[in-house]
Amino acid sequence: MKQVTDLIGEPTDTSAHITGKVFIPFYFGGDTTRVETFYRGEGQLTFSAAHFGSSNYVLEAIHVNPSESGYAH
Repeated sequence: MKQVTDLIGEPTDTSAHITGKVFIPFYFGGDTTRVETFYRGEGQLTFSAAHFGSSNYVLEAIHVNPSESGYAH
């Protein structure tokens, strides 16, 4: 996530939430939390936790939207 921010700049807004995988007993894999970053006039990037309890996030999705408001919905 840091590398992406260094390359394209700070987002207009961010939003974070847990996924349903966090409730699976004895699940220690990734994708338990997601961070969505919003860029006004550009779109949205979705990052997923690399593994359970991790502060390292990997880019999971890019949503191009020229009419993006830049704020979490």
